[in-house]
Amino acid sequence: MEHLVVSIIIWSLVLIIIPMKRIFELRYAVYVSMVWMIFLDNLSSYLGFYSFEHVLIPIGRASLFQLLAYSGIGILMINWLTKSSISKLISVTSVAAVFSILQYAYIQRGAFKYGSFDMIFSVIYSIAALSLFIWLSLAIVGEDKVYSGKKTRDIIK
Repeated sequence: MEHLVVSIIIWSLVLIIIPMKRIFELRYAVYVSMVWMIFLDNLSSYLGFYSFEHVLIPIGRASLFQLLAYSGIGILMINWLTKSSISKLISVTSVAAVFSILQYAYIQRGAFKYGSFDMIFSVIYSIAALSLFIWLSLAIVGEDKVYSGKKTRDIIK
């Protein structure tokens, strides 16, 4: 249930903040995020690094709603990237920190548990996984699409 709530919150933010045209332009980042996280979460779970609990709709050992949350986070990450390496570093470290906070909250609710990983390994793992996600997204979506375009809705007119 926790995964569903987080997914709804993240996709609400995506739909409020990012223009629909931009979401459509970056749609392949959503696909990259989902496929990448299906691979990583299932591999990590099978290897005993961590596991998700309270899974409503499983995709292997991962939760469909967790994967939807990741895809929303992925599009938020890719949306504001610039050519600057510092923007990529800030994006990766910020999202890795958010993942750590989410993991802590999930652990408190019984929705996530570490196996052979701990918080430190998890942060390092997240940084590596998110770096590869950015690289894959830039390659698949295209740098021109990622770096250009209207990135935020005109919320206040």
